[in-house]
Amino acid sequence: MTLDDIKRILIDLIFPNRCPLCGNVIHWSIDYCDKCYEELPETGEEFCKRCGNETCICRNNDFAFLRCYSAYYYYGTARSAVIYLKNTKNNIFPRMAAEKIISDMKSDNYYFEVDCIVPVPMTASKQRRRGYNQAEIIAEALSEILNVPVENNVIIKRHSLREQHKLNSIQRSRNAARIYTKSDSLSVQDKTVLLCDDVKTTGSTLNTCAEILIEMGAQAVIVATATTTIK
Repeated sequence: MTLDDIKRILIDLIFPNRCPLCGNVIHWSIDYCDKCYEELPETGEEFCKRCGNETCICRNNDFAFLRCYSAYYYYGTARSAVIYLKNTKNNIFPRMAAEKIISDMKSDNYYFEVDCIVPVPMTASKQRRRGYNQAEIIAEALSEILNVPVENNVIIKRHSLREQHKLNSIQRSRNAARIYTKSDSLSVQDKTVLLCDDVKTTGSTLNTCAEILIEMGAQAVIVATATTTIK
């Protein structure tokens, strides 16, 4: 047994190791439940990499982003993993999602090179309360694999009395256009930007943020999310 093993055992006595996919207590020496990992609902060939939907809606929409990659569908184990990530900071599920996203990028026939990664922001007050932005954790996992920088604070989110996840698609689009705005940063000028978030629902937030990045001088925007709702 190594010194690191002994440290992990002692830490586990005070802070029991938990599976980042279900939140249950697991043995100190493992990262997640094998059953949880096997049950992750991965996206596959049925997933449109242009609009980011299981049922393609490309003909009915004009997106500001060029491609959209989502690792998992937002239900079951993946949904519980996102909820756990929002409540407990961890790098394991973001790493899983990042590896799946990059694998999908490599298998796609659409070529691009990412210059930087921009996470969808939270309001400053909410990030202070939570202590972190889960989209930034996912961005950091992607950054580590792709070896490109994460650019935080490029887009700013204003406070809103209406929460996006409680609105319908039309309301989401209008609200997103009101609460997201650009900063004074020049870090995306002439770059291909990977815009990332934890969950894609209607795509209104991501499309609004992509429009802002293009307005700020980005050459192209690619979207990557850990999960997507089934559409």
